Amino acid sequence: MRVTPSLLFTLLVALVAAGMVYTAKDWPLGTGLFPRSVGVPVLVMALVQLIMDAYQSMKASGPSSRETGDLQVDWTMSAMEVASRGLTFAAWLLGMFFGILLLGFFITVPVFTLLYLKYQAREGWPLTLGLTAGMLVFFVGVFDQILHIHWLEPVIAGPENLLRVVMPWLG
Repeated sequence: MRVTPSLLFTLLVALVAAGMVYTAKDWPLGTGLFPRSVGVPVLVMALVQLIMDAYQSMKASGPSSRETGDLQVDWTMSAMEVASRGLTFAAWLLGMFFGILLLGFFITVPVFTLLYLKYQAREGWPLTLGLTAGMLVFFVGVFDQILHIHWLEPVIAGPENLLRVVMPWLG
């Protein structure tokens, strides 16, 4: 079995989650609810990922494939194509960052989801609209309505303020 960065990172996540759950075991229910409710699922998922990573590291990799994380490449690709894919990823990431900074979460997250699914993932309109709507309901329902997260004020507050007037249930 080869020790890979992915395997080490997953092990670190599992250890942090286990430490979180263990530390909170004697805490009162109200205080320990968050570390338990987050730590247990993270620990389970990290252990499953650890098993998958260990299994993957034992398999012999072929000569045409190379571990590159989330960027899917192989030896037959040109360096320009690999660089192009990396730059595309960075552009999407920076676009979301600056969108949140300028327009706020409530505008950027659904717009980003819609644009990414339609133009980068090349999904059809029914799936794109359905997943965007589901993400928006989950996003607003959990983070705004249930957890009452305090959102940062965007630099350009007009669109988000208009959205809050149209949808008064937003925080």
